[in-house]
Amino acid sequence: MLYTRLKINSKGKRMKLKHFLILTALLTVVASIYSIHSQTTPKPLRSFLVTEVMSSPAKDSPYLSTWTSARAVREDGSWVGISIGTGPIQNERDIHDFKSGVYTIVEDTTKSVVRQRIPVDEYKHRLAPAVSCEGTPAGKILGLSVTYKEETSQITGNEQGDATALVKTWVVPELGCFVLQKQTIWTRNTDGVLLVDTKITPISISFQPVDEFFDIPTSYTERTKEEAWNMLQQLAATAAPLRGANDSRSTEK
Repeated sequence: MLYTRLKINSKGKRMKLKHFLILTALLTVVASIYSIHSQTTPKPLRSFLVTEVMSSPAKDSPYLSTWTSARAVREDGSWVGISIGTGPIQNERDIHDFKSGVYTIVEDTTKSVVRQRIPVDEYKHRLAPAVSCEGTPAGKILGLSVTYKEETSQITGNEQGDATALVKTWVVPELGCFVLQKQTIWTRNTDGVLLVDTKITPISISFQPVDEFFDIPTSYTERTKEEAWNMLQQLAATAAPLRGANDSRSTEK
C-alpha cells in the first residue's frame, strides 16, 4: 500500500521524499558523531588536595632528606603549592591563579605577600579536562588510574659536570593529566655518578573545596621577593643558636 501511494505521487512530491531521506541520513550521521564525541568528552575537573613527601639522598648520610608539601587544585585548573615548614619556618603558599593571571607567594613566617604576573608560557601547563594522557597505563596510585611516561634531556653547565636527566612521571587522566608522582634522576656523563635522585610520593588525596588555600590575608605586608627572602634568612639565623642550645639541654638530660 505504501509503495502504491508513493508511485502515483507527483514528481515534486517524489523530490520532497528524496530530500527527506537525505536529511534523515545526514541526521543519523550527525547523531552517530555526537554519540562518539559524547563518549570521549573528558569529565570536568574536580577540586582536590594532595599531600605528598619529597625525598632525596642526604649528603654524607645513609638517610634520606624528606619534606612534606601539598598541592591544592581548583576546578578551573588554578593551583596552590603549599610548603609545610618546621621549627621557626612556617608555611608558604605559591598561588597560581590563572583566572586573575596573578602568581602570589604568601609567606607566613614574615607575613609577606609577593605578587607578579603569570608568564604567558606558563598557561600551557594549566590543568584542563583530558580523556587520555601521553604515556602508557601503569595501574593505580591512591585508587586513581595513572599513565607512566619517561623523558630524558641533557644538563650542561652544571658545576658538578654535564649530566643526563631522566624524569619519570605518573599522571592522572581524570584529573587533567595531573602529575601525581614523579622521580628526577641526574647521572654525570663522564663517570655515571648519581648527582640527583629526587622523588615526590603522594600519601593522600581528598576531593574537597580548596578556595581557602587561595585566600590572601589582608593583614600581611606587600613585599618584593628579595625583601621577603632577606627577612626569612635573618629569622632563620636568629633561631639557629636557640635550636642549638635546646638540643644541648636535651642531650644533657
